[in-house]
Formats: sequence, structure tokens, C-alpha cells
Amino acid sequence: MTFAERHRPRSVHDLVFADPNVAAIIDRYAYARPSKPLLLYGEPGTGKSEALRLIAQTQFAQEGIGCVDFTINGADAAKGIYDKMLNMAQMQMWPVSTPALIVIDEIDEIEEAFPGKTRTFIEQHKSVQLLASTNYINKLKPALQSRLRCVEVKKPAPTDWVPRAQAILTAEGVNVSFSLVQQLMANFTGDARDFVDYLEEQVDAARQFAPAASVQPRTVASILNQAARGTP
Repeated sequence: MTFAERHRPRSVHDLVFADPNVAAIIDRYAYARPSKPLLLYGEPGTGKSEALRLIAQTQFAQEGIGCVDFTINGADAAKGIYDKMLNMAQMQMWPVSTPALIVIDEIDEIEEAFPGKTRTFIEQHKSVQLLASTNYINKLKPALQSRLRCVEVKKPAPTDWVPRAQAILTAEGVNVSFSLVQQLMANFTGDARDFVDYLEEQVDAARQFAPAASVQPRTVASILNQAARGTP
């Protein structure tokens, strides 16, 4: 299993957000399931798609629905896409009649291809809840936005990543202090897609510089400290 696979978020609590209020909303949709469809919007790489995936995964687990990917990508919008959504919904609702969840990435692409149709779909199919994302909320008409709980997801600051970074480093056997992880993450300028790659590089560097003969690597803390300062 790769480093990325080992540390892919397993629940919404593993996600990192700039705004605690956004984290609370994501948690509510995962465990309490508000009735209004959800739209996460913001710049690329803020974790929107991952959040929707984990909301759906959590809800399916609570309802006893098998792990099936009920995701539609707006970039693949074509004639019959709404029939596909209904078929996905029916798979979920039979035989337990549980309200269905459909995840839509890049919903703006669907709206561009079929203006107004998603709004009509929401109105006609109350038993199907949409969990959607977009990088371009201005491409969605106000009539559609008003039918969605629109939540802006902003890019986390480097310090926001510190608790998650420490959890991953600890899982990899790198036991370092919180303050050192803060120092390490101060150099991180990427987004959610870059985060795990950045940590993997730091762990690999620590192991590379650790003396091969040492049972306990030369204080990995000092190695990561050097990495954080940019010195070999």
C-alpha cells in the first residue's frame, strides 16, 4: 500500500478546513443529514470532492448500503445524465426506501450543458439529495443556488494542517513534537492535493539521513528539523 493510500482520509474528521464552521457543516451532513442539497464551492484543491465522498460514505455505512460509487462528474455531462442519476438513486432506495444520495463533481459543467435542468430535477425528486461541488459558483444561476446549501471552502493555512500532519507522522513512526511539526508545515505552500506528497517527502528524507546502523534513527526530530529549515 502506498503512502497516499495509507493516509487517505477515512472519515470527515480527517479532513482539514480553514474555517471550523465549514468543518461543522460537513460533519452535520455526514451524520445528521440535513434535507437541503449541499454545494461546496471554492478554488481547486481545497478538499471539496473528498469531503463529499466521505459524507456519502458515512451516510451509506449508517444505512447499511454497500460501498458503491454513486458519483457523477459534470465534465462527462451528456444526454441521459439525469436518467443515470435516477438509476443510481433507485439502486440505493431498493429495497429499504432510504432517501438517495448522488455526488456531483463540477456541477457547473452540467448546468452549462443543460441549463435549468438540475433545478427541475431537485424539485421533482425530493427523495434524491444532491451533494455537489464547483470551482466556479458564478456559473450557477441564482435559482439553482437558492435550492442548495452553498458553502465556500477556502484553502487551509499551513498551520491548519499541523494536527493532521502530526497524526500521519506518528503513524509512520516519526514521533516529533507539535512545535516541530508547526515548523515543518510553515514551509508548506501547497493545497490539499499536495499535502500527503509533501509529508511523504519529509518522511523519506528523514529515513534517508538516518544512520543505517542505528536501531533508533538519529533523532528523527532533528532530521525533520533540518528539513524544515531547508538544510541537509
